[in-house]
Amino acid sequence: MPGLLVLVLVLALSMALNGCASLPSPGGSPALGVVTGDPGFELNGRLAVRQDEQAISASLRWRHDGLSEEMILTGPLGAGSAELLREPGGVTLRSGGREQRAADAETLMRAALGFALPLDGLRFWVRGQTAPGERAVRLQRDTLGRLVSFHEAGWQVSIVGYSAEPLAALPRRIDVESDTLRVRLVIDQWLQPPAGADTSMLATGGSK
Repeated sequence: MPGLLVLVLVLALSMALNGCASLPSPGGSPALGVVTGDPGFELNGRLAVRQDEQAISASLRWRHDGLSEEMILTGPLGAGSAELLREPGGVTLRSGGREQRAADAETLMRAALGFALPLDGLRFWVRGQTAPGERAVRLQRDTLGRLVSFHEAGWQVSIVGYSAEPLAALPRRIDVESDTLRVRLVIDQWLQPPAGADTSMLATGGSK
């Protein structure tokens, strides 16, 4: 079970677990309220990960502030919990009374599981963005200009649904797939939305 928790935690750290969209021409104009840069956020959600015949799921709480990240992961049916902390000096995983450290999240994942996920990309995808420094292709947007699918760094990313107003610029569910791995992230609650995502704030000039 600790190995499964490591998988989901490191995924979400990149991380990082409805409905059809009407698509205009690919790469259309961005929507009002689209997030830019790398603003902090905090969310509650669920992850589902499948590789070959192995499938796992867990709930998570994810806080990102730009320089550090903290994640608390709870396994299914009360199977256990784990905490992952990423700081400029490295990554620490605490689970079952044990502590593991690595220089970065991908190194920790490779050591525990033998493969790595697009960790730096997921934290952007969860905010409805493509990752800077990577060339995303086959971009598709909905009628509001929000991204609904794209291909980046070997991963097919589908934003299946968006949140309700006033956070309609933020994804509600994301599916990520490579040749060997499938991941689903569902955001149940944005405890701290990233700056720029609240369209009601934009409409009133920054005050409610």
